[in-house]
Order: sequence, then structure tokens, then C-alpha cells
Amino acid sequence: WRGVEIVVMFSPLVILAPTAFIASYANDVWKRLCGHTDNGSILLTSGYIIGEQSAAPGACDMSLLHHRTNHDNTFASNIAWSYTLFTLQHLGPAFVKLGQWAATRRDLFPVSFCIRLSELHSSTQTHSFAHTQNALFEAFGEDYESRGLVLNGDDTILGSGSVAQVYKATLKSSTSEKPVAVKVLHPNIRMKVERDLSLMLYIANFIDRYIPLQSVKMLSLPRAVDNFADIMRRQVDLRIERDNLEIFRENFGCSTKSSPAINFPEPQRHWVSEQVLVEDYIGDGARPISDYLEDDSVNGLKERRALAGTFVRSALKMVFTDNFVHSDLHPGNVFVREEKTKRNETKYMITFLDAGIATSLQPNDRKNLRDLFKAVVLNDGYTAGELMIERARFERCSSIPGGKEKFASGVQDIVSEFHDRRKQGLTLGAVRIGALLAKVLDLCRVYHVEIDPAMSSIVISMMVLEGLGRSLDPDLNLIKSAIPFLMGKV
Repeated sequence: WRGVEIVVMFSPLVILAPTAFIASYANDVWKRLCGHTDNGSILLTSGYIIGEQSAAPGACDMSLLHHRTNHDNTFASNIAWSYTLFTLQHLGPAFVKLGQWAATRRDLFPVSFCIRLSELHSSTQTHSFAHTQNALFEAFGEDYESRGLVLNGDDTILGSGSVAQVYKATLKSSTSEKPVAVKVLHPNIRMKVERDLSLMLYIANFIDRYIPLQSVKMLSLPRAVDNFADIMRRQVDLRIERDNLEIFRENFGCSTKSSPAINFPEPQRHWVSEQVLVEDYIGDGARPISDYLEDDSVNGLKERRALAGTFVRSALKMVFTDNFVHSDLHPGNVFVREEKTKRNETKYMITFLDAGIATSLQPNDRKNLRDLFKAVVLNDGYTAGELMIERARFERCSSIPGGKEKFASGVQDIVSEFHDRRKQGLTLGAVRIGALLAKVLDLCRVYHVEIDPAMSSIVISMMVLEGLGRSLDPDLNLIKSAIPFLMGKV
């Protein structure tokens, strides 16, 4: 019956999709006849806008705060995509996450497709406190309250997403008590996810086996579904988020520093199960980082500059030093807490939340990423392109006359465009490293150069981190910050 429901929900697209395609094609023809051109584009990531082109450095930065698009869309395509997004949300968490995941795969899908899907937001459904209490009973026993964990019901809900709900609670001991956050999975979430993943894998295997097109083989749908399934299964086992938090805390020295600049919540030992995670509450005084982006006063700009350096260095450390990157980043998962030092100076602590998805690159993809960064500094994208082909697990460039040279030249053109911006200074306002990497992924898709799916997750994470860093301080020199990490000195 689940298969029937899915078919019924998607069936209107049999009419909507071709209609949208024809309308878009006709619109493009009309615009060409009228001499209209597209002057710029934007990339939408996790519901926030990151400008790829702007009139001046940093001109698009504050658009990070606005939910809008800058495309010329036809009425038919808007209707088709609105229905597609509605359907994905209606079908449940696996389909919501599938859409969000597909939005990150610019190596597999056209850019316009990814931009549309990136508008997909997580469901905000909530579950009853009765389910939460049953989950707590199952995880910690019916005496969990007498052992010190106290929740006050629905009044303490901090938020709810497509997979879990979060409460504020109190954890008491014989000598003290402290506020904590309690994350509880939604009812039957694993069963629902596994049911839908099985159906997705069946469809992917069927398409891969019975549609003998090279472009279909290049998509490697069974492998892509396996990658997506791994992401989903990690999200419905909160013990994995506990493990990730502990790794992040060790990498950033959160436990050894009294007031770390970068922080991750500490999971509470003996209070973690597959369905429930109890962790440090970041505090009522913590503010979402988006609050700082709204303050354009002199003091506000000063605060943003103070945050920018720490924020960007933390991103570079995750990517180049630790090879362990938070892959569910958006401004709602980044909070800032202010503290006064003995000299009455303000010290900022940045806290990252929701660490259920973390990504590490394979050795060859790590080398590719490092080489691309070095290529921007040295203006040698051609060599970086050649190395990407040599390291690829699957590629068709070598079998196409001149294909290898065209791909390497394409990477060189992308790198040269960014390298030429040295005249403006290699600042976050002038250089879009995330956009560079996204263009390289699109080139991989066009020339059939396969890369590890994890690379796409890393690129999206970097684009979000870079976009936030740019909004904080567009004058921060990105390459100067990156060189110590590229040279292995950090």
C-alpha cells in the first residue's frame, strides 16, 4: 500500500512536469528573442540564500536572512515544484531528507534542480508527551525521574524537526542540578524510514538494471541510495550523534578548556539510548548567530568581525585538519554565547548543535579538495583537473577524444576566474570558494567524473560556513586563513 500511496501522490507530476518543461522552454525562447539575459544567480542552502554574484563584495551577504529566490520562473514550473515539495513533505521524513540530500548532489543533478530542492524545509510536526514519556521509560526505566531527570511536558519543547523533538529539562544529582536538552525521536521513525529506504533501493536497482543508458549508469543510483540510507540511519540512532559529539569535543578541546571558543554540547553519560539523547543545554543566554547578522550598528559590525575569524578557522580545521565535518549546518544550528573576562572584555563562544551527520573524505578526495584550494593560490587548475581524473573511481573523459583536456581546462577556467579576484584581495567578500567547488562538481557531472558522495556534503557544508563567515566579515582574508591548514601547520 505504501507503493500505491507514493504513486498516487506523484501521479499529478505526469502532467505538471512536462507542462512546466514546455513552458520554461517557451519562456527561454521568448527571452532570447527579446534579448533578455540572466545577470546573476543565487544558491539557496538550508533555506538561506548565499549570493554567487554581486555588484560589490559583500553586497548579497544580508540576503542570508531572507527567504526569496532570484530566478525567472514560469507559473507552470512554480506550480510543479510547489507540488513536488509538498508531496515530499507529506510522504514523511525519508522523503524530506531525500530531497534535502539530492539538493546537495550537484555532481549528479543540474544546478537548477538542486536550487529548487534546497527550498525544502524539514517538517515541524510534534509528537505527544505520552510518546516522549514512553521513550524515556524504555530507555532509562520507569524510575528515571527519581534518578534525576525531570521534564515538565509540552511546555518545555524547544523545537521539533522531521526526525526528533527537543525538550528543556533538569538533571539532578545528590549535590547539584543543571538544565539539559533532551532529544527524543518521533514515534516509529525507524520503521517508517526503513520501509521507505527499502522501496527506494528497489526502484534504484530496477532503473539501474533495466534502463541501459550510460547517463543512468553514471548516476549509480543504487550506490547513491546506499549513501542516502547511511545518512538516514545515522539520524535515527541518537547514539551516533553522541559519538559524533564526543569526537568533535575532543577535536576542539571542549573538555580541557574552561571557556572554549568553539563548543559542542556534552552528551550526559548513562543518559543516551537509540531513541533518547540527553546533552548539555547551551543556556538561555545563547543567541542564534543570525541575530548578529541583523545588527548593522557600529558595535554590531565589531561583534561580527570578532566572530568571523573564529568561525572560519573552525570550518577550516574541520575540513583540513580533522577530516570530520559537521554536515547538517545552517544558521539555526549555530549559537553564540557572550562572556565577560576579568578585564571586562567580551569573549564569544560559538556552539554547534545537531551533530548527527558528520562527514569524512576518503584519501583521494581529501587530496582533490586540498589541490583545488592550492590551485586558487597558485592559479594551476589544469593540474588539479588532471589529478581528479587520475584519482576518479569512474570517468569517461579518457574515452572521449579531447575529453581529459577539456575537463582539465574547465577546472583551469574556474580557478582562473577566482584567482583573478586577487586584485580585490582574497577576502570572503571577493572570493566564493564554495561556489568554486560547486562549479567543479557541476563540471564532474557534465564530463562524467565520479567522486565520493561525501565530497558533495563537504562542499555544501563549506558553502554554508563560508556564507555565514562572509556575512560576519566580508573583509576577512580567506586564503590567508587557509594557508596554515593547507600546509599542515595547524
